[in-house]
Amino acid sequence: MAVNKRFVWSGLVLVVLLAAALVGMRMAQSVHDAPPPLAAAKHRQLDALNELRAAHDEYARAFNARDTDRTLRDSGRRPVGLFIQNTFFRIVGDIGFQTEKLSALLVPTDPPRPVTLDDPTSFVFHPLHGSVVMPGSALTALFNQYLTDYPDTQLRNLSVSTKTNTLIVKGETSKIPGLWLPFTMTGGVRLVDGHLFVYEPDRIEVARIQAKGLLEAINLGLSKLVQIDTQGAQLEGNAVVLDLNHSLPPPTQDVRIAHMSIDGAGVHLDFASAFNPPFPDPIVKTDSYVMPQGGDLKTFRALVTDVRMQLIAGDGGRLDTSLYNYRAQILAGFFDTTPAGELVAYLGPYTPVAYLPSTQPGQNDAS
Repeated sequence: MAVNKRFVWSGLVLVVLLAAALVGMRMAQSVHDAPPPLAAAKHRQLDALNELRAAHDEYARAFNARDTDRTLRDSGRRPVGLFIQNTFFRIVGDIGFQTEKLSALLVPTDPPRPVTLDDPTSFVFHPLHGSVVMPGSALTALFNQYLTDYPDTQLRNLSVSTKTNTLIVKGETSKIPGLWLPFTMTGGVRLVDGHLFVYEPDRIEVARIQAKGLLEAINLGLSKLVQIDTQGAQLEGNAVVLDLNHSLPPPTQDVRIAHMSIDGAGVHLDFASAFNPPFPDPIVKTDSYVMPQGGDLKTFRALVTDVRMQLIAGDGGRLDTSLYNYRAQILAGFFDTTPAGELVAYLGPYTPVAYLPSTQPGQNDAS
């Protein structure tokens, strides 16, 4: 009987101890609802990053507002903001612009698919505000490597130079297969509708013979002497018309040029739109960079949401970079990151790509 009582008392004591432990654990849980110190510190870091993101949201609200709610895989912004300063920004090869300062949007062509740097057809380049210069070397490359680079072209070995209010185009033309004659055109350029360049030569020489007066005397236009058969460029009477929205290699352009001028440095273009956003603070203090900020950007195999990335010259000098060849420059340099998740790409030097034909007269002469 005594053994049974001791057993009962032992059981009661055990039950009381378990109950006390459970009550204590419950009380401790109510007192310590906060996460452990390590997790709390991490949450504070996340709160600081969210404050930074909120500041970026407020900055971009006017010119790149959210289209949808943000998720972990989607910033909710379709376009990507782009800011370029003191950079020679090439589309491909020598086709590019000396960019003093330019803000732009990269607008996806097939949303919700993101802007993809490796696919220039995945977005439209929409300048917002700023100034660029297209030097004669870039115009030469544009004509040789893109506008006249097609079978049975009647133009070859073109070179373009500029002086005050004047564009000078030299090259060879062939109206008779196999017979190439040198020509020179000199004249001014008019800007029409904010995106059309109308080049009206006032002097044309073919085989060193003054041809413009002869053409006018027999009522023939320049279009009867030479032909251009490519998107974005055409001959209308005595004028060459370039549509800047369609005469450059992809991406498609959506530009509004407020003012154009020509001098020895090249063709100066001033862009304007309803928005002129102030440049965001660069991640690395330098006066030469390309900076995507805001929106979702796919580069290499990574999709960066709410991107904030700065591309700068790895040697600390002026940036010279190419959209079509950016991978090679990144591989020749290195990436860095900040605690806020910002990316900095220190690019290697630009090297000419080999898959484009030469722009030097005679080097692509097949006849």
